[in-house]
Amino acid sequence: MAETVELARPAGNRRRAWSRSHVLGLRAGLLRLLRDPFGQLLTLGVIAVALVLPALGFLALDQVDRAAVSWRPSGDLTVFLAAGEPVERALELADALDGRPEVAETEVRSPDDALTELREMSDFAEALGALDANPMPALVIVRLSSAGVARLDGFKSELATRPEVDWVQVDRRWLERLEALLELVRRAILLGAAILAVAVLLVVGNTIRLEISLKREEILILKLLGASDGHVRRPFLYIGIWYGVVGGLLALALVHAGMLAMQPAVDQLALSYGAGFSLQGPGLRGALLLVLYGAVLGWFGAWLASARHLRDAEPR
Repeated sequence: MAETVELARPAGNRRRAWSRSHVLGLRAGLLRLLRDPFGQLLTLGVIAVALVLPALGFLALDQVDRAAVSWRPSGDLTVFLAAGEPVERALELADALDGRPEVAETEVRSPDDALTELREMSDFAEALGALDANPMPALVIVRLSSAGVARLDGFKSELATRPEVDWVQVDRRWLERLEALLELVRRAILLGAAILAVAVLLVVGNTIRLEISLKREEILILKLLGASDGHVRRPFLYIGIWYGVVGGLLALALVHAGMLAMQPAVDQLALSYGAGFSLQGPGLRGALLLVLYGAVLGWFGAWLASARHLRDAEPR
């Protein structure tokens, strides 16, 4: 608040005075934090936690989405032939489907190939080895083109009516269910982020209220000299912005610390599925968005508090 009021400046100097007042407000807000950094830890810690929780939630959703795509089964449709149908019928079916606009590619698996893959993918290798005969049918994996995806249900029904086909499995259904579940979680995270944003507004607003109380006499003097509400409010807004920026930086540090702590468990899980997978951070864009989000919340909380309490600091 160590600013002086500029009165009756020529029009050419108003822009320069306006820029200078913003620089002074920015510096005053930073100096306010630097004067008592440990005293502000509680406020900054609340802001950081309120920012890190939704950030970790959205990062987790992104990791799950990437993992789901990378672990997705190779085919869009798996056509199981009826029991006893020879692999030659599967080859004939694949040849018939290769010219269809719905089909991008086909792959034939013999009963022996299907049984071998089942043994590798499940924990029942010993039980399968005890069987006298191979229970697996021949199958055709059909990778769909964009036209096939557009008429997925109709194409599936058409294949299911063929006499040599016993069952058609849509390998995409599990991914659709996962996406629906992720959308539900995403909405829950957004709701939680909104609630935590209100908490940030309350914390910053209460801090700015205390700042205004401490500067009450100085505010009265400035207003007696003709300072506008915007001029008086500006330093408090920058204090709120600095709270948000520093809280966002602390939240980024907590995000990276959490990822480092979770990476060993993720490596073990990926190894059990035979896949290489590592956590990815928010990146430069995500980091900037998180800090900007904190700055906006800090500014808005300071604006709400200053707009309310500066009205009570009027000279009488």
